[in-house]
Amino acid sequence: MSVPTNNKREWTEKGENVMNGSPHVVVRRCEEYDRDHIVKIIQSGMDDVGFRPRGKVYIKPNVVFSTKDGKYGSTAYTNPAVVGAAIEALSNPATVDRIDMGEKTAIGYPTRLTYTYAGYYEEVKKVRKKTGVPAGIFCIDEERRDSVFVGGNVHDNLRITRKMARADVKVYLPKLKCHCVSTMTGAVKLNIGICSDDERAIRHDFLLNDKIVDLLSVGYPDFIVMDAIDVGVGNEAVPTPRKLGLIIMGTNPMAVDLVGARLLGYNLDDVPYLKHAAERGFTPASLDDITISGDLTGVEDLDAAAERLLPYDDEYHSWQDVHRELSRLGCPIRFYWGYAKKAEQKKCETGCVMGLKMFFGFQERYAGAEAFKKAKPVVMVIGNVDEPIDAKGHEAFLLGSCAAADIVNAKKITKIDNCFTTAVDMAQVIRGRLGLPAPIMDPAQVIPLVSTMLVSSLVKTYKMRYFQDILHFLKKGLQKRI
Repeated sequence: MSVPTNNKREWTEKGENVMNGSPHVVVRRCEEYDRDHIVKIIQSGMDDVGFRPRGKVYIKPNVVFSTKDGKYGSTAYTNPAVVGAAIEALSNPATVDRIDMGEKTAIGYPTRLTYTYAGYYEEVKKVRKKTGVPAGIFCIDEERRDSVFVGGNVHDNLRITRKMARADVKVYLPKLKCHCVSTMTGAVKLNIGICSDDERAIRHDFLLNDKIVDLLSVGYPDFIVMDAIDVGVGNEAVPTPRKLGLIIMGTNPMAVDLVGARLLGYNLDDVPYLKHAAERGFTPASLDDITISGDLTGVEDLDAAAERLLPYDDEYHSWQDVHRELSRLGCPIRFYWGYAKKAEQKKCETGCVMGLKMFFGFQERYAGAEAFKKAKPVVMVIGNVDEPIDAKGHEAFLLGSCAAADIVNAKKITKIDNCFTTAVDMAQVIRGRLGLPAPIMDPAQVIPLVSTMLVSSLVKTYKMRYFQDILHFLKKGLQKRI
């Protein structure tokens, strides 16, 4: 099952494993989410790249969003079988003292609810019986944080969970899937989830890709296991599964993501955060500089495997272009997208428009495509629009702090003055005003959310997270304002 392990290896100053002078990525075939089988694959992968976990191990999965009974799909998060397998495989070496797994889900949503719906608590409970060391699961949004130096283009310092900041080893478990503004998600972009909502919202706009690269300097994983068994295509929050049947492993996040990008049909220049990372000195910047081993051993093998994800149709690119999707659905909603920087004639492609794509993606999955034909012909504006807009007696929504337009004949104009405006912001303000059945009006959706937010708040109080945040504001935020 494993490739020969007598190849020459050495460790670079960044701590990344190289094989014959180049970063090493192992790709293994795996058709089903069989935990026992995945344990063997991960153990083999660790041997292949020469990774040895030690001390306190921090595991970071990808849990953007999940819901009860999988109503919104099951490929927005790392499958629990991969999570359980990673915990079991990492707990075996005698050099490991304990394992802690933590994540922060999408902005405005409590992590513990996504853990519950994704089956993480049950999975960790089962796996604990097989581990020889303590294995815990925690929510980043509920834990106290340490401040770490970044020195980046967006962040000078960042507050991250202590269990990550004080870990000896970091292991990332990204889910390979498409993304509506970043093209794809992988090991590099997984770092967005090390931020709590306050830090996460900072420059989640036209500087998003710079932010992602900043986070890589403090969130550089020692080992990566990418879940590419069922890949998510379309919008990353409500993706549609397509079978790829692979697990991708390595110690270099750029290398693993370049392999993942190729499998999705992309190259470095198609993935903005990878391009930015390469421009700032992170390597490799090309598949030619990567040694690929395992069941796939080169670019031709990757391209052959990628054919399983075809076709690149409307489903593959679902909710990655708002105008196209509204047209596809025969929806009367009118969307105007202006400039965030009017003087420079630049649109913000990674801020509020991402929130709108996710918002509509949720709406379609909840209400169905046919419901969009019956929507109200409201006006929705992002950015600064020069042309006058006739609302024709209907409501108009300005989304984001920079949104502005000369709107006439509007029944009502509502502005959400946030930068950036998230899908949750839109859901809370717009609710059912589009004439579409809205999840936020559904008790079955809202009651578990509200009750979990209450529990999360009590946990934060008990763990003194609120107290720590207040002290931070008094020492840093208030001092600057005074």
